[in-house]
Amino acid sequence: MNPNQRNGSILASTLAVLGAATLVALFLLQELPEPIWVWVAFAAAFVGLEFSSVEVSDRLYVSGSRMAAFTAAVVFGRGSAVLAVALMAALAALHPDDLRQRSWRRPAVNFGQLVLSATAGILVFIPFLPVDAVAASDLPLLAVGAALAAAAYDWVNFRLVRFIVRRLYPERTLLPWSKLLASHIALGVLGAFGGILGAAYVLVGPVILPLIFVTFLVGQMGFRSYSQLRRAHEDTIGGFVKAVEALDPYTRGHTERVAGFARVTAERLGLDPERLERLRWAALLHDVGKVAVPARLLHKQDTLTDDEYRETLGHMRAVEDLLAGVEFLSPMVGIAAAHHALLDGSTEVSLEGRILAAADAFDAMTSTRSYRAAVPQPTAFDLLRSRRDVYGGDVVDALIAAIEASGEQYGSPDEESAAAVERLVRERAIRA
Repeated sequence: MNPNQRNGSILASTLAVLGAATLVALFLLQELPEPIWVWVAFAAAFVGLEFSSVEVSDRLYVSGSRMAAFTAAVVFGRGSAVLAVALMAALAALHPDDLRQRSWRRPAVNFGQLVLSATAGILVFIPFLPVDAVAASDLPLLAVGAALAAAAYDWVNFRLVRFIVRRLYPERTLLPWSKLLASHIALGVLGAFGGILGAAYVLVGPVILPLIFVTFLVGQMGFRSYSQLRRAHEDTIGGFVKAVEALDPYTRGHTERVAGFARVTAERLGLDPERLERLRWAALLHDVGKVAVPARLLHKQDTLTDDEYRETLGHMRAVEDLLAGVEFLSPMVGIAAAHHALLDGSTEVSLEGRILAAADAFDAMTSTRSYRAAVPQPTAFDLLRSRRDVYGGDVVDALIAAIEASGEQYGSPDEESAAAVERLVRERAIRA
């Protein structure tokens, strides 16, 4: 067992024990939910919604199960609410995929995460539950209380998920979670609806259950629609990247590397998750204009002349102007265009544009092209420092610090190796 597997097993075991201890405490402090068939119905809805969770950011999944949780909390009241919802969460820990894969770590982790999050959220909701029978006048307080408790539920859940992902998958980069505020608001609204639906069940009776379950489904469909739109956007950008790499083999992998350099630089500069995501997508799109560049320029074996460079930029800007008319692409294309404007001498360029330009320049310097060899990393750093007035000293320092902190080495191993590759490149160009 390697260290990562051992750490994962320790984490899974710890979370499972914490989840089990929480359930034992709740069994001692609360009453079992009754009638049991009503609990089974809500538990089935909760589990079904959890199993249908959708990805709204990198390895961050959400579902409409919060609505089912707060509905059940109102139905079972103060004496059973926390235990009822914690048991529902425990049932959702074991996914059918885990049975097929004979995996125990993920169910154990999910068990602890779901039970702890649910318990925290419903404990916050308890003071808002009426001591006596629910009345119509309680609806505003239940809605507000459920929304606040849903925020606590999600705060605990999101931080547990982030902690778990970073411990279980240390070798994988976790992209910044963007639009978290929108997700929190949406889940808070679902929590409020759950509180109202629970009151409706108490006031009307089991006859309203079909309407409640339909409302659960509608809430889930909202998350699914957002997830599908997000995936469609990423697939569109991925298609552009593949098109550029098919036209220009020398840039294969270039866009992903530039996106990586831009991300670590921006993180050191403290950009928020929304700006980080826009910058990442802009980095992936920054060379999309090459699809309109003539092959004689794109595949030229020597450095472009000034006229050829201006012609290339003209073709790329024409594509950028076209894509800027697409609403979701417009912010990213704007950053990519600013990066090209910086290279053309403009001084009014956004921070994201300067980050992208510096990341692009570093990868270009440390990559072998058809007309020159890659330079060693220290040389590339010196060249970046010599252009601090172009990229900004803050950007240059952050990029160099981030690369040094990663321990990675880019470019030729040393000047002698760079010179040897340069000779081979020139010989190839002469033969061509």
